[in-house]
Amino acid sequence: MRKVFRLSILFVLIVLIGSSIIYWQNRERVQNELYRTYYGQYGVPAENIDIYEQAGDRYEVDWKLLAAIHRVETIFSKSSAMQSSVGAIGPFQFMPKTWVGWGYEGGTSLGDIEHDGIDLTDPDAIKQYGGLGVDASGDGKADPTDLTDSAHTAAKYLNQHAVTTRSDRGTLESALFEYNRSEQYVSDVLSQYDAYQQQIEPIDANDLDFKKETLALLLRISLRLTN
Repeated sequence: MRKVFRLSILFVLIVLIGSSIIYWQNRERVQNELYRTYYGQYGVPAENIDIYEQAGDRYEVDWKLLAAIHRVETIFSKSSAMQSSVGAIGPFQFMPKTWVGWGYEGGTSLGDIEHDGIDLTDPDAIKQYGGLGVDASGDGKADPTDLTDSAHTAAKYLNQHAVTTRSDRGTLESALFEYNRSEQYVSDVLSQYDAYQQQIEPIDANDLDFKKETLALLLRISLRLTN
């Protein structure tokens, strides 16, 4: 009996260790799939909508397009480690030199900036180097990791590429391709944008059904493990 018990414990430990290894090898994909399931096809965090709307109004861009970009870029993630493999940062994934300005001589040709002392959030530096970063929250910093600043900067970028609330499909495609030079990216954003044109489901973290509460718990655990 003891032998069977010990074998059972050993089996459980092996399963847990194996699962942990698989999770850590695929943690980003697992987390992304959790987010996609959590928000479904039409879901948008309720607390984000005002931010998108204000940014859209300021730069004459459809706020649903901003929501679609945010969804495709980071799936509305609140992770503190929102940095891509090439160095893009924040909710809307801006390259640091796009944010602070390509007039800045440091960094790489792709737009990443090594830790060389420049403050990306300094509005004076952004003005000096011709960057896009916007201090929309009014706290004296243009922070690419702040959702409000990042959303307004995304809207500003789109506006500078001729996007308005009346833009045709071709203009949207061209602007999105400049935002992220990938045909698949353009297709993904426009597909999500089309879905949001049909329906928006505000997801309120304080008013979730059991399924979403369970997914929210899994997301919180996943975030704690990866941050």
